[in-house]
Amino acid sequence: MTSNLVDWLCQACRANKLALISHANPDGDTVGAALALRLAFLRLGKAVDVICDGEVPAYLRFLEGADAYIRPEQAAADYDAVIAVDVASHELMGKAAPVFDAAPVRMVIDHHPTNPCFGEYNLLYAGECACCVAAFDVIDAMQIELTKDIGTCLMTGMSTDTGHFQYAYTSPAAFMAGAKLLEAGVDVSDICRRLYRNQERYRVNLTRIAYQKMRFELDGQVGVIELTAEDFEKAGCKPNQTDGLVNLALEVEGVRMAILAAQRDNGVKLSLRAFEPDTVNDVAGRFGGGGHAQAAGCTIHAPIHEAVEMVLGVMKEKL
Repeated sequence: MTSNLVDWLCQACRANKLALISHANPDGDTVGAALALRLAFLRLGKAVDVICDGEVPAYLRFLEGADAYIRPEQAAADYDAVIAVDVASHELMGKAAPVFDAAPVRMVIDHHPTNPCFGEYNLLYAGECACCVAAFDVIDAMQIELTKDIGTCLMTGMSTDTGHFQYAYTSPAAFMAGAKLLEAGVDVSDICRRLYRNQERYRVNLTRIAYQKMRFELDGQVGVIELTAEDFEKAGCKPNQTDGLVNLALEVEGVRMAILAAQRDNGVKLSLRAFEPDTVNDVAGRFGGGGHAQAAGCTIHAPIHEAVEMVLGVMKEKL
């Protein structure tokens, strides 16, 4: 069941030693929210670890505390509470799930409407555009100073989950929080440059490959990009470095939905996008995934082309 903000925060503040778990294959929202909460709890005198089954992407390493992340196997055995941050389901913690399960107090802070509330205390802003909006409210309720470092973490998460405040589901709460972050001295221009205007060489290579492999299905209504292990090797990057590439297919005239399929060791990760009124969270849900109405994902254990065909089959039913 869900908890209200006050009850959730009171429970978290009772703990002297906490762990914050980001979801596997982390993105800007899970990293930004976890690092902002880490800084806030540190200011309260708490001992805090941040844990993730996966590396923090290079483009997020400018955030304060990004180098503090530890692997699940490095986690302590005596946390008073463990908080899953921006983790839509228990399995998305990956190898960090046992750390969560072993804690005497298990907590969740998230914004995905598909979250089953797998903790004992769940602060769920269902349908909110970013977990960092929920994290902002938690930090505001702590009544501690909103520093530039905390604000930069929060602004980064909100920006990456809303397409820099462009997506249709961007909420009034995000804009109001953003105004407070600007007042705290957050440099939006610098964040924007780091996130969107400073492409690493691998990203240019991968984008070129994505355009070359882009195709259109279902009378041009669905854009598809399939990236294999060979593609990632050729680009000089890893399969978890595809953030935002799915939008290349969505931005083509006539496309209503888009699929980015990335081959990984544990299956095929599919990122799905759509323009309103079309939805893809229900598509992802058919394969055990989830997310937002117009931005969702899932993993399918099948050859990459078969996985894409399975998703196209569901999209065909909808279109």
